[in-house]
Amino acid sequence: MPGHGLLIDDVVLSARRCAAFAAAHRLACWVGEGVRVTPKQVLRPVDVPAAAQALGIPAPARVRTARDVLALHRIWKVALAIGFLRIVDGHVRPGPGFSEWPDIDDDTVRELWLTGLIAAMAAAVPVADEAGAAAFTRFMLTTAAGDQQRSFDDLWIRALDAIRDEDTDVAYYFFTAWRRQDDPLAAATDPLVEFAAADRQGTGVTITPLGRWALQEMQARAPKPITADLQADELISRLTDVEEDELWSAAQDWLDGRTPLAAARDLLAAAATATPAQRVIAVDLVHVLGPEAEPAWDDVMEVPTLAAHARAAESEDVSEQDSAWLTVEYAAAALIRSGPDEALSHLDEQAPGVGLDAGLQAVECGAHPATAELAEALTAFLASGATPTSTQAVQLKISLNRMRNPIWRRVLLPATASLGTLHRVIQIVMGWDGDHLHAFTVGRRSYGDPFDVPDVDDEEGLRCSAAFAPRDTITYRYDFGASWSHAVKCERVLGLAAGTTYPVCVAGKGDAPVEDWIDGPESKPFDLDEINRRLAGLAGETGSAWAAEGSDSSNQDEPGSVTRVQ
Repeated sequence: MPGHGLLIDDVVLSARRCAAFAAAHRLACWVGEGVRVTPKQVLRPVDVPAAAQALGIPAPARVRTARDVLALHRIWKVALAIGFLRIVDGHVRPGPGFSEWPDIDDDTVRELWLTGLIAAMAAAVPVADEAGAAAFTRFMLTTAAGDQQRSFDDLWIRALDAIRDEDTDVAYYFFTAWRRQDDPLAAATDPLVEFAAADRQGTGVTITPLGRWALQEMQARAPKPITADLQADELISRLTDVEEDELWSAAQDWLDGRTPLAAARDLLAAAATATPAQRVIAVDLVHVLGPEAEPAWDDVMEVPTLAAHARAAESEDVSEQDSAWLTVEYAAAALIRSGPDEALSHLDEQAPGVGLDAGLQAVECGAHPATAELAEALTAFLASGATPTSTQAVQLKISLNRMRNPIWRRVLLPATASLGTLHRVIQIVMGWDGDHLHAFTVGRRSYGDPFDVPDVDDEEGLRCSAAFAPRDTITYRYDFGASWSHAVKCERVLGLAAGTTYPVCVAGKGDAPVEDWIDGPESKPFDLDEINRRLAGLAGETGSAWAAEGSDSSNQDEPGSVTRVQ
């Protein structure tokens, strides 16, 4: 039961009646049969005035991007987050949530309300992640709580104090971005007011009973601290709230207090009865512990939930049954940690076949206990009308910066391809051999090969679909001495096309400079046929590509593969 005198029925009623839901509904009504969107998946500038008028929001007659009209962009993000809108084939249309409203059950309303609030708070930040947005929302509710109104300066000071008390920087980027807004108080509190979580009088803000309920919920869901004295089962439970590329650093204090073998045995013992997401975390940590931890695998060879992991750890020759079991295991873990889209992408990558039914049939021999639950979740995901990432391609323009004459290449590759795959593609289209260091800059983070470049996140752990959302351009730097900097721009997101082999270079201009040039030509002529011959050769390096019927499904091998859609 919610505290602070607000009954559960009052929570639902207040949530249903909030201005943000009403505005999102009006926006979906305005969209009607469908409206085109930009490659960044926002409204085209030409449509912004009409959309703003439908919501009663003032907007200039001409805008550079829909994101510049924050009040509109905020409702846009909310409508997408709660399913009132969905984007399919370059058009936005009413989503399943719109047709089901207002007959959605009370539990779902509460979850949608929290989801929408977090999306609204994130809208003012160009590069937003869910964990940071959730923490920012929680901090704002915390600072607004109390028996008196909070002024803007008081909100700012108390927010910083809350960050320091929690010893986290996950939300700090949101605070600095909020502080830079033309009207910081409005940017920080408009979402709270629109969701009936706060009232604003002048420059003061007061939390509402619904806001107090939200704060209570978010505090209960906030990531719990990871300390060296935790039991292994509690450790892997808490690590499920940590980003994958931060797992090792988050567990470092716990691991440092144990020998690698002792840590591995504790982790695997806890993993035996854990969820797939927790078990995968434990297994990955054991792998990173190195040779000293290897004897721990012998202890679990007969444990049903760990036997396939143990056999895979000790042999490169994995049986068909073990491969199927592990495919479901990692897809089920992705479902818990990242949602059905990522789970479907993993299944498409690992299970041969065309479409969901064939993929599920291919993993039946593994007899994993989560197979039925996974099938149900993925079936519902596809039935919702969502566009799976595994059916999409990205069109990228790779431009070598600071060149007297333009040098660029346009390539198509699956949206599920990793940045590691993109690195190999760039090497081929520019005619280089990969002998030098490289790194990507995506928002505020750097990605590369962590074995070669310290302090970068693993490029194999980030898909292109995530790297270019919500931004459209990232940076790739190769040869830190020569500092060849590239702008990689996502020009379009489109469906995988029948008859196309991915990745493929479709256009280009300019002769790329020769790597480590001493004698001979200083540049290498652009040869489209040769480039595509080498791109097709990636299939030989990573295994044969899968075939898929039509343009609405795709299957990829491990990162770095070629995908053929027939």
